[in-house]
Amino acid sequence: MIPPDHPSGGKLENLPAEHREAAEELGHAMKQLHRLISSRVMRGMQAELIDLDLSFSQMTALHQLRAGGGITVTELSARTRLSVPAASHLVERLVQRGLAGREENPGNRREKLVRLTPAGLEVLGSMDRNFVTGYVSTFAPLQPATVRAATQTLMALLGELEPQGAGPCESAAPKETP
Repeated sequence: MIPPDHPSGGKLENLPAEHREAAEELGHAMKQLHRLISSRVMRGMQAELIDLDLSFSQMTALHQLRAGGGITVTELSARTRLSVPAASHLVERLVQRGLAGREENPGNRREKLVRLTPAGLEVLGSMDRNFVTGYVSTFAPLQPATVRAATQTLMALLGELEPQGAGPCESAAPKETP
């Protein structure tokens, strides 16, 4: 999504044709890649949601809470495209399960902010690890030089996206083993 403060005014049609064409090429390539790995990733995600007894909406809310830090139920409602009463009910279920907590908003004492608990962060961490495993199992049989080149290119893309509000990304550097 193009930020509203971007020189294009936040509108795709205001970007130069070369930018739009390159983005469309990448979009099609990403769709093809997604199709190749989605069955592995989604199968694992579905199994995990069943094991954790989480709905897709609850998982989406957990991801939005991680991205937003402390947010109001109204903001969570907008981010998840749920009605405010449905988002409120969803938050209540997450709080009862210990995955989220409510706290007073220091900027408006009449509001409550919703935040992930350590248990909620652990659920998302587990999902993240399983998601990465799906990618690793897809890319491991490929030539290392091809995978490294793709990693460098993706890191360059992420480097440009991050200042635009895409959020922090994990390092692609391999983890050291003792």
